[in-house]
Order: sequence, then structure tokens, then C-alpha cells
Amino acid sequence: MFRLVQRLLCFGSPQHFDKADSTLNSNHHAPRPSTIPKFTTRVDCPRNRVRERSTTRGTAPPISSIYSITSNHTCVVSDEGSLVTATTPATSQNPSLSQEVPVIKTITIPSWNDGKPYVPIMQADGTIRPPQISFGDYGSFGGQFVPESMMGFLHELTSVFELAVSDPSFWAEYATLQRSQYTPLTLASKLTHAAAGATIWLKREDMNEYGTHKTRNIIGQLLLARRMGRTEIVTDCAAAKHGNFTASMCARLGLRCVVVMGADDACAQEEDVLEMKMLGAKIVTARSPSGMGSLRAAITEALRYSVCNHETVYYLMGGPVGPSPLPTVTRTFQALLGEEVAVQMHRVTGCQPDAVVTAVGSGCGAVGLFRPFLHRSTVRLVGVEGIHAAALTQGSLGVLQGSRTLMLQNEDGQINDSYSISPDLNLSTVGPEVAHWKSMGRVEIRTATDADALDGFQSLLNHEGILSGLDSSHAVNTVLSLARELGPGKNVVLMVTGSDSIGMRERMLDV
Repeated sequence: MFRLVQRLLCFGSPQHFDKADSTLNSNHHAPRPSTIPKFTTRVDCPRNRVRERSTTRGTAPPISSIYSITSNHTCVVSDEGSLVTATTPATSQNPSLSQEVPVIKTITIPSWNDGKPYVPIMQADGTIRPPQISFGDYGSFGGQFVPESMMGFLHELTSVFELAVSDPSFWAEYATLQRSQYTPLTLASKLTHAAAGATIWLKREDMNEYGTHKTRNIIGQLLLARRMGRTEIVTDCAAAKHGNFTASMCARLGLRCVVVMGADDACAQEEDVLEMKMLGAKIVTARSPSGMGSLRAAITEALRYSVCNHETVYYLMGGPVGPSPLPTVTRTFQALLGEEVAVQMHRVTGCQPDAVVTAVGSGCGAVGLFRPFLHRSTVRLVGVEGIHAAALTQGSLGVLQGSRTLMLQNEDGQINDSYSISPDLNLSTVGPEVAHWKSMGRVEIRTATDADALDGFQSLLNHEGILSGLDSSHAVNTVLSLARELGPGKNVVLMVTGSDSIGMRERMLDV
């Protein structure tokens, strides 16, 4: 059985620094010990691979089909009122990933070839293929608009990054640091029944440590920092999930950690801020010139900190924003998220999703989830913004925080403040790659209000028993609407992040 799956999943070859507020200062405590499963991963990095025709058992297509088959198919999943989990086969490294999925499927797979094929990084047997790296492919967006003192760091990062991702030892260490290889893809049977349309699947990033969907990017960039000889990590943070995981990994790797948060976000997450400090992180709070203490202020302050300490500090950008090559680095590691979805959906249903949905703030979830499906015009890619932080919907072209992208600004080019109940969506700008996809018409962008987010939170809680993050809660109503639009026999995937403490009292009053 494993060999059959392995063959099925064999990939073909087809981017004023201030000290911390005194109210947040405390002595650092030792990080909490954790038991980390050890993974044995064989890394294969072929330089010139010749595409060969392989024989597979039965009628199973090669995994190149995962990224190239058309959507002219019918995929009916047996739900039987129970929660179905799609995971990788059980292995000695992952004994928990062992559930079999009852699937009834009728699949028609005609030949399909549309656009440039996506070459995946992850292989079914755990090996890693060097990713195809390209910089500056964001159309009129992107670029490097930074002080000259930061250019040396950016050039060094570009060189180290290209060398690292082609080095087998880099990916071997990367695999050992992953707390789990796959997060589950689960069938939301009750949510599907409520929509009375397409089958709804949930990519359960809430089951990552601290519930963040950025683990792949954080681990990859921390390893790059060590290769560059950097001893201190500075990162921007909105929802504390990202900061907590970064602090935890820095403790494991022996790196100093500085987490920059907007002052308002830090005050709203005091317990999480304390947890970061217990993990050894130093907290710096920031406000924008207009007085907003949100993610925009945190990114600006983190950039300033890295410029002032560019010889020893590595700036771990929380999202795919900032000057090149930072967006490309983030996207490369985050694309593993979308690859997991492609493999899991193909294993469970024999086909690919008809739509993939995620909330969009800076765009970290979007560049990860959408990237492997980008060349497939038959897969709808839908992003959901907070209605008062909708840079993709209401923004215009400008330069902010090191790159040219879409942003909320007035007629004089001054940045307008944003607002969202979710700190991760409360940003006046978006990553240049997502802006490029939007300008090309490849991704669909919708908006949601705070009330929609609270309603989505309750829907996931009441129907599936999941305490979701406020960011992914924004997209729930869009998924329900999209499922009705697509109709039965289609499949929609929603990325779900872990719950955060912000707004929990308000949410509980409505539950």
C-alpha cells in the first residue's frame, strides 16, 4: 500500500528604535523543555533530472498530475456524518498520521497542460528537490527601497539563500526541526451540510505548535540566519502565535530573539507577551506616527532595528513584505503548505480542489497556499481581507517598508491607518507578490467585516468544534457562499489558524 501511494506521489519535473516599554519588562526565564520527534529524512537534490516515463500500479497517475490535471472530474466523498481526516500514510516517524479515509470517487483525468508547470519541493518519500528560485517576477511590484546600509545584508541573504536551498544538509536539518511533517486536512462534514453545496475541507494549521501557519517560513529563515553567522533574530509580530513560535525556536537554536509588536497589540495580548518573555524573547513595542500600535508600526520598527544592527541581526520578516529577496524567501518555504494540500487532496479524492480560500493580511498564508496552484487556471484562488484593511481592494500603488506594492494611502501619498479585529489582518499594505497576482486577475479578493469574522468564528465552533483564529474566521462566510456557488461534487479548502486571545471576551458573549 505504501509503495502504491509512494508511486502515486512521485513528483515529476515539469520567492526611533525604542527600548521595550517598562510595563512589559521582566526577567527572562529559561525556555520550557519539549519533546521533539526525530525524523529520518533522505534528501535528494538532483542537478539535471531527465523526465522519464514510469510505470505505476493500476491506473494511478504520477504526482505531476497533481499539479496538471484538469478540473473536469467528479469527486464524491462519503461523509456519513463523521469527521474524515486526510493525512500522509503512517510511518515510524509519524505514527499519529495513520487514519484511512473512506472515499467513493469517479474520476475522469483528460490530458491537461496550461501555462508553466509548478515544480514542487516536497517529495512523497520525504526527499527534497531544490526549488526553482526566481527574483523580481512580481510585475510592477517589489524592488529594494532601503537605506544603503541594508543593501549588504540583502545581497548576502540572496547569495546564502540560493546556496542553502540547493544544499542537501540544509533540508535534512530543516526536516529535523519540523514538529510534524503534515498538518491534517479534515472534512468539515457539518459545515458542508450547512452550505448544501461543495464539500468543504479544512487545512488545520491550528494544530501546529502555537497555532501559527508560519512555522515553515520561521524554521527555514532561522537556519538561514545561522548560516549567515547572525546571532540575533528580530521579527515583527501581530497575533502572538508567530512571536511565541519564533521565540521557542530561537531558544532551541541558541539565538537571541527580539519580538517587535505594535503597542496596542502587545497590550491586548499581555499573557502571550509574558509567555514570549518566558521563552527568552525581548519585547519591543512600537507605534506609527499617527499613533496606531499595530502591525505596520511593528514592521517599520523591526526594519529600523535591523538597519541599526545589520552586522549581527537577521530580520525574520513575518510576512512576504519588504525589500527583495525577503518576499521570495518567505514564499519559498511557505509554498510547502500548498504542496501538502495538493498531495492530501489527491490522496483522498483523486483530484485537486476547485477552490482554495484563505484570509489575507500581509499575504503569508496566500503565498503559501496559492503558489502550487497558481498555474492551474481551473483552481479558484480566493483571498479575504478585513473591510477596513483592504489594501488589495481599496489600495493604490506606492512604496512602503522597502518595496513597491498596493497600500491604503491618501491623495498626498500618506499612509492611511487600517483597522481589523484580527491583528494579523490589521495592515495598510500587502506583499508585492499577492498584489501582482491580484493585478493579473489570478486571485479573487473579497472583504469581510468584524461581524462576519465573529459569525465565522461561531460557525466553526458550533459546527466543527474548532476554536479558530480571528484571521481565518474572516473567510468562513466566503467559503460557505463559494460552496453554494460551486455546488455538489466540487471541493473547497479553507486554511484554519489557531485561536488567539484578542477579542475572546467579545466572542464568548455572542456564543
